[in-house]
Amino acid sequence: MQKTVFVLAALAACLIPLISGHGMVLDPIARGSRWRCSGKAPRNYDDNGLYCGGYFTQWDKNGGKCGLCGDNYADEMPRMNELGGTYGQGEIVQQYRKGGVIDVKVMVTANHMGHFEFNLCDLDEAMGNETEACYGQYPLLDNKGNRKWYLKSAATGEYLVRVQLPKELTCEHCSLQWTYVAGNNWGWCGDGTGALGCGPQETFRTCSDISILDSSDVRLYEGFDYCSRASRSLNSNSADDEIPESDVEGQD
Repeated sequence: MQKTVFVLAALAACLIPLISGHGMVLDPIARGSRWRCSGKAPRNYDDNGLYCGGYFTQWDKNGGKCGLCGDNYADEMPRMNELGGTYGQGEIVQQYRKGGVIDVKVMVTANHMGHFEFNLCDLDEAMGNETEACYGQYPLLDNKGNRKWYLKSAATGEYLVRVQLPKELTCEHCSLQWTYVAGNNWGWCGDGTGALGCGPQETFRTCSDISILDSSDVRLYEGFDYCSRASRSLNSNSADDEIPESDVEGQD
């Protein structure tokens, strides 16, 4: 009997979410982080903590749902990081060539493994209507064809992911959605076994406003760069701790 109680207590302890991971997208810089390189942008000092209202809010109260850009799903609309919200001002922060492979820079300030995913919403086509369905139209892959980018290293700092844009899509206003699903909570895997990374996980999410232009568009050659100094405002890895690109690998 005592052994059974001990085992159940140990399992319950494993189910309690561990310390939160945190992160943000620096390039193209996320809506809530623009203040790091623009004095005109509204300040969000918790821009690395857009985690769907928190683990218990997301999974116990909201049934696993998250706002489009990391807010509590139950928040009044427009949510703060969505278009029309406090930080969702629609300011274009980067321009890209149609069909190109882009470098997305993510700063992880507390690493709990897991993976990144990226989606794109064409706000021109959607007439400014930012929805889950809009983001679902363009799930993005890396330049090797992988949907998920797993963090192999437990180090904090800047991670680089090369993301393939849709071959034929152009837009004056698209939104790039980053989702970070942590992998440090223990849960059931659906096959009768349990392990770290299975079951509900803490989730982070941000959105960045971008343009995707045809290669003939002269604006591509004008050196547009909204926030080239964004990453300099944060402490990056030392030379000894530098995270090579290979430490973020995609898997199907």
